Amino acid sequence: MGFENVIYTKKDRVAVISLNRPHKLNALNEPLLADFDAALKAAEEDRAVAVLTIQGEGRAFCAGYDVSGDENSDPAFDWRNKPMMYDLYTRERRRQDRIENLARFSKPTIAKIHGYCLEAGCSIVLACDFAVATEDARFGDPSVRMGMCTDLPLWYYVLGIKRAKELMLTGKIIDAAEAERIGLVTQTVPVDKIDEEVDKLVQVLLANPADALRNNREAFQAALEARGLSAGFRFAGDMRVFSVLQRPGSRPREFNFFERRDQKGLKAAFEDMNAPFKKLGY
Repeated sequence: MGFENVIYTKKDRVAVISLNRPHKLNALNEPLLADFDAALKAAEEDRAVAVLTIQGEGRAFCAGYDVSGDENSDPAFDWRNKPMMYDLYTRERRRQDRIENLARFSKPTIAKIHGYCLEAGCSIVLACDFAVATEDARFGDPSVRMGMCTDLPLWYYVLGIKRAKELMLTGKIIDAAEAERIGLVTQTVPVDKIDEEVDKLVQVLLANPADALRNNREAFQAALEARGLSAGFRFAGDMRVFSVLQRPGSRPREFNFFERRDQKGLKAAFEDMNAPFKKLGY
């Protein structure tokens, strides 16, 4: 099955979706997300597939949504490109549905992580059942530093309120060892061992009865739904839209990432955004 922005392969009851924009550190834009949706649907409907692994091509798993501002970037962050509220809410609802669909996927899912795993990359990881990371992996959601709100309530459900607040309200980036310690990833392994460890986990899952795996996953998902997960997704999505609309009216002396990006370029905007936090050890 051929896609332009993801690579979809299947072997021995295991499907693999590889994010395939390595020149952009697999930053997500609409064409990639459309391909991801189609590949996920193919894996869901294929009864020969028992386990799904998600990984990234190149130097990183996923650097988040593409905010470069070029013709291939994701326009949802920039209010000037989305003049109608309907468009903003429709796009955000589609994003939330995408992560919920992954969380509800009927077969076990494994995120195989290396390099940067930021913002929307963490959304994918949090929605997967297992996450195996190399020791060089880096995790976080710098949305708050950009004046944005995270669109994913799973941070709170997976990590707990205090740990989630620590990451969401500071925008700090953590290493793989810390990610494992707080429960963001299942296991951290040396770079040269990740293929071996993921394959071992896959074999363990394949050795279990498929119905038992599905029933257990459904029970976990039902428990999360009973705790209000779907309502959390909708409210977080609303806050994300409000964040987009608020950006043009940034308070005096507040950093405006998108204005700085347009003036100085993407790399300089990230450097300027993170500079005061580096001085404070964040």
